[in-house]
Amino acid sequence: MFGRHAVKPVPGTRYAALVPEETSVPTFHHQAVERLGAGLVASAYAEDGTVEAVELPSAGGRWVLGVQWHPEVGDDLRVMRGLVTAAG
Repeated sequence: MFGRHAVKPVPGTRYAALVPEETSVPTFHHQAVERLGAGLVASAYAEDGTVEAVELPSAGGRWVLGVQWHPEVGDDLRVMRGLVTAAG
């Protein structure tokens, strides 16, 4: 069963371009990113400071966005639309 919590985008990121405002996302957490891998930047945070989205700005134009929730669940499909558009 999914819960929900608020996620706040980091201005200037790919995620913020898709979802510019704080929004509630469907989650089922039991793990989270502790340290970002080489080149990754955090593009959204939970209220408690947990990294909720990461992206790779140096991907050479490729669409690299990872989220720690289920963007395919619920009414807000902007992340999923962004993926489909990038894949097209």
